[in-house]
Amino acid sequence: MTTSGAPGTAAEAVRELRAIAHEWVDGRYAEPQSLIQAALRALVAGVDTPSLWPLAWLLSGEEDQAPGLFDRVMDELGFGLRPPEEYGDYWQGRLALARWWAAEIVGGWLDPYEGAGLIIENVAEAYGPCEELAPMVDAVAAYLGHVESPVPAEEIAAHLTRAAGELLARIPS
Repeated sequence: MTTSGAPGTAAEAVRELRAIAHEWVDGRYAEPQSLIQAALRALVAGVDTPSLWPLAWLLSGEEDQAPGLFDRVMDELGFGLRPPEEYGDYWQGRLALARWWAAEIVGGWLDPYEGAGLIIENVAEAYGPCEELAPMVDAVAAYLGHVESPVPAEEIAAHLTRAAGELLARIPS
């Protein structure tokens, strides 16, 4: 990011859009104006997708179109996510969401700590123990008790990333 807070490169702009998507997919929607501003910053940084242009140029009376355009931008950028409600079965949608967050961790697009928290809070806590989520739940539980003898942050991040990879193997795409 530049000192002004705007993305300096297309890669930074895509990371900003992806960060919005990490929350967006689970119903924590950004305000339409935030989506419009992120799209404008992405265009200025050199990102170019067909739906990014109309999203960036929405007028105040057209803000209700922002969510649909942002969904299309996510598709065009290849974020590879379908919202959980599209799966028909709530639990399958939650597992698909956990799988997406795990793929984002493994791909390096989501901080392992943040991703593990999203999986635990938004999926695992709601359903309790299950085999599909066991790698991540076990990885988080393994490090919760290390307050007296702290483990280096890099080691924990690597362990969480490996757990995300295991989770990907357990939840079919």
